[in-house]
Amino acid sequence: MAWIAGERVILRAWERDDVQARWEADQTADPTEVRLRDWHEPPRSLASREQEFDAALAEPDDTTVALIIEAEGRAVGDVNLFEIDVRNRRASIGLSVWRQDDRNKGYGTDAMRAMLGWAFREYNLHRVELSVDPSNVAAVRVYEKLGFVHEGRRREAHYSGGVFIDDVMMGLLRPEFLE
Repeated sequence: MAWIAGERVILRAWERDDVQARWEADQTADPTEVRLRDWHEPPRSLASREQEFDAALAEPDDTTVALIIEAEGRAVGDVNLFEIDVRNRRASIGLSVWRQDDRNKGYGTDAMRAMLGWAFREYNLHRVELSVDPSNVAAVRVYEKLGFVHEGRRREAHYSGGVFIDDVMMGLLRPEFLE
């Protein structure tokens, strides 16, 4: 797989330059940006992220498909299938549009739709699921638009910013997506 085409984005493999682009996007003190980043990830150096990239190249994880979202000729985020369970044909999905300036342009929706199409049609998954912070209204709206169904809530599942935050669990089945 060289790439997966959406209507507005291309999903492609990570390259070393993407590691720096992601790291640079993370260098913000904006509280909204900080909250939307990985909840349990402490600050890490560029060298540390590059070492992680090299280790992943040396020993690929067959339970993860991690792709860059490219729009307008540059990396704007990433979309990932992880916890892939081949026997039960299910996986979790995660999305990140790195910079505020690139949000609300349809990149995330297009990237999710392209990844889900590939996951169901080519990778032959039956179920894709995710968890989301319920206060991330834009993300919840994107997931609902794509057909994800609210399946439950894990109360106070994450600790962030001095408070416990719920997780909303959502799922999408192959027939629902392909309709």
